Amino acid sequence: MREFELMFIVDGTMPEEDATAVATSVESFISSRGHILKVDPWGRRRMAYPINKKQDGYYWVVSFECEPGEVDVLKQHLRVNENVIRWMVTRQEGKKTAVPVEATPPQEAAGQPETVPGISATIESPVSTESVAEPEANPAPEA
Repeated sequence: MREFELMFIVDGTMPEEDATAVATSVESFISSRGHILKVDPWGRRRMAYPINKKQDGYYWVVSFECEPGEVDVLKQHLRVNENVIRWMVTRQEGKKTAVPVEATPPQEAAGQPETVPGISATIESPVSTESVAEPEANPAPEA
């Protein structure tokens, strides 16, 4: 079984008791196919844009567990219900456990050149200690 989350909006023009009855019927449908983990009613809210000429809606968020094939049946049930004006089902990813980082080996003693694994050459300082002779300013042309 996998964990899913359903968010749906019930028509805001109906009384709150009727909207709660619609939400209860959706919840009972989910519980007949799986297991409800959490129900979070958000209440009546103004929508960002009108849907079917309606400005308000009752929002619910339901977290549940079921088999992936049962989600398609739930989607069909929501499509048929005329009082549910929008819905979205998302799959909840499991909590990821932190993988401990391996301890890095201590660096070699100070003063020794650093080596890169897989490369046999050592990294040296780019500053050279040799003196370089400067070229003459205007060399004489040869005849």
